Amino acid sequence: MRDISNLLWPEAPFGAEQRPFGRARDMLTAVAIDWAVQRGGEPLPVGAAAVYLGVRRHGNAYEVNSDTLSIGFRTTVIDTPDELPELLAILDRTLTRARRQAAILAGHRLGGDLARILDRSRVPLRGAAGVIDVWAHRMTKTRGLARMVDTAVEAATTGADLDMPLPATPVALPTSPDESAQGCRRVLARALAIGLTAAVHTGRYHWEGQFRVREVTDRETWDLLPADTATQPVPPLCR
Repeated sequence: MRDISNLLWPEAPFGAEQRPFGRARDMLTAVAIDWAVQRGGEPLPVGAAAVYLGVRRHGNAYEVNSDTLSIGFRTTVIDTPDELPELLAILDRTLTRARRQAAILAGHRLGGDLARILDRSRVPLRGAAGVIDVWAHRMTKTRGLARMVDTAVEAATTGADLDMPLPATPVALPTSPDESAQGCRRVLARALAIGLTAAVHTGRYHWEGQFRVREVTDRETWDLLPADTATQPVPPLCR
């Protein structure tokens, strides 16, 4: 399994000292899950990513662009089905924290993904179950919980100009380190695209032109993953 993050403490993503934010601020958490279609079997979750975007809980939108946006993230991809319980445990802890500590929790058809995951899991997943409990009623404000946004429904007509689509496409289990790295980038890019769409929908972000999601993903993972031979590497920004 490949599990990478640019956070100093991935298990405490809302800490004030977390890179790249360095101070306490409200966060939008976006979650994406990739699925592999097994021959003669049920779809298997093979990758998951969470992206953390700094937002204002109230007030004007941040003007952002793909050259300067800083994100926090964790992205995980399994190599064999035996590693599925560990992937689900990481995802469940992410959802547990985001449900209570994030200002906004975003996903693309996340309710359906989590329902399938709960059906597959042999152990209770309290974070996933807690999110499902409120996802179907996410238009109702609940004190103490993150605002939920499904980018396939209420944000479907937001019009965020991105260089990639939001829906998941079937993938395969990695068979090499390069494929594992590509899987990490792929699910991370989709989580970022979901987060950006939710940020526009809720009035937290605004930008001009097309936002280059893949470029940001390459820049943020340049020191954590081997170079993607399919694209030119993007040099990091000075932090």
